[in-house]
Amino acid sequence: MALAALVACRHSPSAPTGPEGIPGFTLIGDPASSGGATWTYRWRESGIQYDLQGILLKASGAGSFPAVIISHGNGGNVGGYSLDVARVMVGWGLVCIATNYTHAGGVPIGSPGTASEAGATPNNVRRARRLVEILRGLGYVDMSRVALHGHSLGAFVSEATAAAHPDLFRAASHTAGGIAPDIVSGFAPTDSEIAGIRAPYQMHHGDRDFVVPLVADQLFATALRLRGVTHELVTYPGAGHDDVRLNPAVLDRIRAWYQSKGVL
Repeated sequence: MALAALVACRHSPSAPTGPEGIPGFTLIGDPASSGGATWTYRWRESGIQYDLQGILLKASGAGSFPAVIISHGNGGNVGGYSLDVARVMVGWGLVCIATNYTHAGGVPIGSPGTASEAGATPNNVRRARRLVEILRGLGYVDMSRVALHGHSLGAFVSEATAAAHPDLFRAASHTAGGIAPDIVSGFAPTDSEIAGIRAPYQMHHGDRDFVVPLVADQLFATALRLRGVTHELVTYPGAGHDDVRLNPAVLDRIRAWYQSKGVL
């Protein structure tokens, strides 16, 4: 996967004009309501057909707000994990946006990509990258304060997106993620594929995770250290794969990380 070689997407509007000014974007509901809003995005650009569904939550007011792109794990979708995390993070003053990825369950996966392209694949990176342009078009997001957060396969997407587009994100975080050695091909990005990361990155991992072993994040932390990237790996004794994803202590540490890095 040549993730670092993905070209940044360009968006049509010359100035942010609100949701009605984003071609192909339809907002359903009020993002500032307690349940947030859902949205669809259907647009073709540079030969790529986008057919995405997602959620959007924001605090009341005109902005300008910081934002976070939330990425779900295997079999999840925006109505589950992503919404649960967004309901917490919107309380921090963040605009929270999420879309379904190719590894979503219980929903149409849309495009680009197929169900065989789970995790840190180019088409999932394209989906996450497109969310940046939706945020830009909304008109109330401070685009200098955008973060990434994901769990499991969504963590892999966050890593790959941060690497492919290092100038777009102020900070990043994940739970139960990490990397694989360059000789291994799979759902996780490899050491060489995360070489572009520059955003300060915080990782959370249980030492009883038998789905994505702790060693994956230990390898990631080592790779970031060798490249001089600010990072923190927090381990949780006795915690399994899903024990960390909505853990209040994890979320408190992520909030503090975002505050210290200028997102909040």
